[in-house]
Amino acid sequence: MTKRMLLVLCLVIATGLPRQLAVPDDEERTVSFAEGQWDAAQWTPLRLPLHPEVQTLVQRPDCLGTNGFTQEQIKQKLDNVLLMTDSGTDEGEFEVVFRIGPEKGTAPGVFLSPTCTGDALETGIAVFVADYTMAVWMVKTDPETRETQYDHLASLARWQDPGVQHVLRCRYSKARKMVALQVDDSDVVILRLPEHEINSRVGIWACHGTCEYYSLTIRPGGKLPWSGTPPQ
Repeated sequence: MTKRMLLVLCLVIATGLPRQLAVPDDEERTVSFAEGQWDAAQWTPLRLPLHPEVQTLVQRPDCLGTNGFTQEQIKQKLDNVLLMTDSGTDEGEFEVVFRIGPEKGTAPGVFLSPTCTGDALETGIAVFVADYTMAVWMVKTDPETRETQYDHLASLARWQDPGVQHVLRCRYSKARKMVALQVDDSDVVILRLPEHEINSRVGIWACHGTCEYYSLTIRPGGKLPWSGTPPQ
């Protein structure tokens, strides 16, 4: 066992946190969300602060997902289901294979670098993909009302077919204070976030309708470019 792995094990024992999806050295790791293929102990369900309790994703034979939400759930903003893990690196990239449900406004997404109080998400960077866009938001919690607020950072005007699987890639760097995003073969969207501390925690965030998540890959370092390069 390497010193790095031993340190991670000691931190887990000391803090009681879920085990990391730790990736040794430069190896990448893919987690399949098919039934029996992923370890729930490595993941933590979260809630938005005003939600009375956490909601959980539905296990399907080949993926995790959500069913359609009722109008009452939507009215109470209970149409949000979050699941978090620790990637083990704050200089990395993850990609998620997902499908968008048929309901209007359905937006499977991911989140990066969250801060939490217990099982409540306080702040983070959220990226949602609907059939008409990829949108990026800074999420924060009003300290008095405990209401979740969303500051819009960027959008990509792009059509995503709800009938097929898509890939969302997110690269993040604590040192650069930057995030790079790409859905399928889109141009890469770069955001610099000097006021937000990048950390190693990432997650999936399903909202507004039927969402399906098939796999998540963690890649130390990352491959998405931070800047354009001349064609070869």
